[in-house]
Amino acid sequence: MLQLTNAPAPARPPQLNEDPAVRAALIDFIGYATGSFTSDGSMIVTQVLDSLDSEFSTFEKGVPAGRKMLTAMDHGHGFERAALLLDDKGQLLTVGLVNGHCTVKSRDETLSCNPAPETVLTIFQAKDAKKSDAEPIIAWSKELPPMVASWAESEDPETRARAQKIATVEYITTAPEKDSWNASQLPADFPKAMLGLLPKNSHLVGAGVDGFFITPGLKGAPIYGDYDEIAGRPRHDFEVLLKTYAPFPEVVKFYQEQAKGAELRANDEKALIDGVAGGGTYKIEIKDEEEEGTSITFSGWRKEV
Repeated sequence: MLQLTNAPAPARPPQLNEDPAVRAALIDFIGYATGSFTSDGSMIVTQVLDSLDSEFSTFEKGVPAGRKMLTAMDHGHGFERAALLLDDKGQLLTVGLVNGHCTVKSRDETLSCNPAPETVLTIFQAKDAKKSDAEPIIAWSKELPPMVASWAESEDPETRARAQKIATVEYITTAPEKDSWNASQLPADFPKAMLGLLPKNSHLVGAGVDGFFITPGLKGAPIYGDYDEIAGRPRHDFEVLLKTYAPFPEVVKFYQEQAKGAELRANDEKALIDGVAGGGTYKIEIKDEEEEGTSITFSGWRKEV
């Protein structure tokens, strides 16, 4: 007779992308810039974190004394993977990302990536770095994870021909201090008095006006106002969606300082803010998404409601 054990399951080893210190270091190094590497037009930091979705390993071949390289891969197979090169103080020097330059050509198409033999190694470096500093990253990228290597070592010529190869190495200089979005991406008549309620250390997921989003990726998608109707108020005129890797308490503190005179209600996971600025009403919802960062949903009305 089969009797299942009641013993607790062993704890899962932590994944590298779950460490808050890793997320913070990547934001400090790359900022909120976007690009198309493992996904289309999304935050580069998010794409790197998605490629660190396993227990970390250290890579030592060619790594100079006093430096350390941490590596991990996505979902256990390693077609997309990343490496972090650190100095002797633990400061991030270089980030390597094995990827397929993935894009979405139109809203009607799915994600399209380079075939495996045309894989790209993208190397992110600070502006004062030398290309030679990244040589250990290049060496790491050529050592394939077991599942990927099984294709390259197959006895079948067609399977070997489809195996992953690093066909291109590209270098990108990071600019973490650069704003990732600006007011010109918002609706033309977005109230200037409300701009200070949108933190710049964030990624603009989407923005819209009068019922529809206007930003790439979401353009034409509807803005829903069901909660407005339930609350007995008109549907909001503006909506802005932001994502930040700033910790939830820091985001709440930002609004405590910026949203003067507003009503703020918060617990450990969510905060709601209601206020008035420039003759219009605004409502802000802040959610702690844990490893995914902190989400901010801004709703605004042209008039007080």
